[in-house]
Amino acid sequence: MFYIRADGNEKIGMGHIMRCLTIADAIKAEGEEVCFLVADEKPVKVIEDRGFQTKILFTYYDEMDVELPQLVLQLSGANRPRILIDSYYVTRFYLQNLQLVAQVYLMDDLKTEIYPCDGLVNYNIYGKTLGYEEAYPSGTKLFLGCEYMPLRPQFSKTDYQVREQVQDILLTTGGGDSCHMALSFMKEVVQKEDLQKWTWHVVCGPYCSDTEELEKLAERCSFLVIHKNMTDLSELMSRCDIGISAAGSTLYELCAVGLPSIGFYFAENQKQNMETFGKTTPIMNAGDFSMQPDQVMEFIEKEVRILAESFDLREKISMAMKTIVDGKGAERLAKGLLGD
Repeated sequence: MFYIRADGNEKIGMGHIMRCLTIADAIKAEGEEVCFLVADEKPVKVIEDRGFQTKILFTYYDEMDVELPQLVLQLSGANRPRILIDSYYVTRFYLQNLQLVAQVYLMDDLKTEIYPCDGLVNYNIYGKTLGYEEAYPSGTKLFLGCEYMPLRPQFSKTDYQVREQVQDILLTTGGGDSCHMALSFMKEVVQKEDLQKWTWHVVCGPYCSDTEELEKLAERCSFLVIHKNMTDLSELMSRCDIGISAAGSTLYELCAVGLPSIGFYFAENQKQNMETFGKTTPIMNAGDFSMQPDQVMEFIEKEVRILAESFDLREKISMAMKTIVDGKGAERLAKGLLGD
């Protein structure tokens, strides 16, 4: 049994759960069973709908040390099982105690601390630039860079072609939208007649609090389409001509498809990802929506107009984006996590 410890809710979104589900699919394909360990019931349905068992710890997602006694007991029944931890709330104490009974692998995005673990994953575009090799013991397995990006299988089968004319634009903010970006931006579109010549596709994640208001807006705006409970985002991406996305895993999915895109961020853990994409790829960085919403929306509007006017630019950006990920990261990661 391979264990995954992750959480998802309206405060932290569903990013940790979704990327771990993709890894779990790849581990299952290698013939290993997977069990998710979660603090509360909030992500359970999403996990079980994908065919994986869950065990609720009935603790707090942001106070992980409290769960140690029952978690250690859960893992002690097997001979040092493997567990992947995906949380920003881990502590050295937590990981040291888990290592007494399990092989511990850690999902890390920011390298804010050097943690005790048997292996570490940072698949981000900047993963190889943070000095993990020098900081961690030689025996620690390191899975760094975009070749380990765990994309869902749907993103390895796309054949996107840039179209001559822009007709459809995608806007996604991830699992939640704590800064109400989608609603704010679409209210701007309502005020700009030239932006209404395109169809706007807004993806509302499971923790988006503005879904109902966006749906009401769509009822009186024929250019606005709201998408909920998306199971195949790659198909929607492939139907669009420009993408606008928060700086989470969706950026890598957009790269796999090759949809010319603009990125923004509204959380501190997204900042480095977006800034690196903006500096090293053709994906344009609109900035921090939580701090400068008006400037970010103005930037996005301007860049949408520029992209819409140039087929050559969109084609160039699309081709460059497709070189960033290849869709096989989850398979590589699963083999590495299960290997000796």
